[in-house]
Amino acid sequence: MHPTTTIDKYIAPLFRTTGEKNLLFTLELELLGAPLPIKRTLKIPSNMNLGYVQEVLMLTMGWEGYHLKEIRAGGITYFTRYAGGEAPEPTEGFPQRDAFQYIIGDLLKLHGDSFTFVYDMGDYWVHRVTLIEVLPCQTWDQGGDYAGDYAGAEIIDGQNACPPEDVGGTEGYASMLKSLANPEDEEREDYIHWLNRDFDPNRFNLYEARRRVWDFQRVIGEARWGFYHL
Repeated sequence: MHPTTTIDKYIAPLFRTTGEKNLLFTLELELLGAPLPIKRTLKIPSNMNLGYVQEVLMLTMGWEGYHLKEIRAGGITYFTRYAGGEAPEPTEGFPQRDAFQYIIGDLLKLHGDSFTFVYDMGDYWVHRVTLIEVLPCQTWDQGGDYAGDYAGAEIIDGQNACPPEDVGGTEGYASMLKSLANPEDEEREDYIHWLNRDFDPNRFNLYEARRRVWDFQRVIGEARWGFYHL
């Protein structure tokens, strides 16, 4: 059974055939306003579905996915629909577009191009995504799904840990790190109890980050292949 528009409606393909030569982008993902540099570098095909790019960016940074997220570029918000198919509430000043109708190559073209990725509208973590290298994409010569013989999006480097969820944004994270670094701080034990785990702000595990991103792509691909073979 071959891909159909019905299957695409329920589970969109990871990559789209565009009629243009696909490229391999190297991106820098940087969390803005953090009390220490928090960056990731990843490679991603230019024809990756923008709806999935949001998920890849979230997993690349290390967020757990509890909150809403969106991409902003050129005054436009690119959203992903809720499970029931409804669009999220519009963000004032940002006209909305469905991210699954675009690819990352629609937003980034040249070295230095960038867009904004926002995670958690409460804590409001703002990331800058910058195109730092463009190479020919020899492996991805067509759109489609997981077939076991392509690399897809891949993290290649990172610096420092992702902040904990719900810590209170960049200011809350700075306060937490200040308290943890001071044994005499009266809030230090509260933070340790709240974290409920060892937390090293300087730790970045490349293997774990790569596994998160690869597992996500694998699950999407396998789910679509399951539809094909019903």
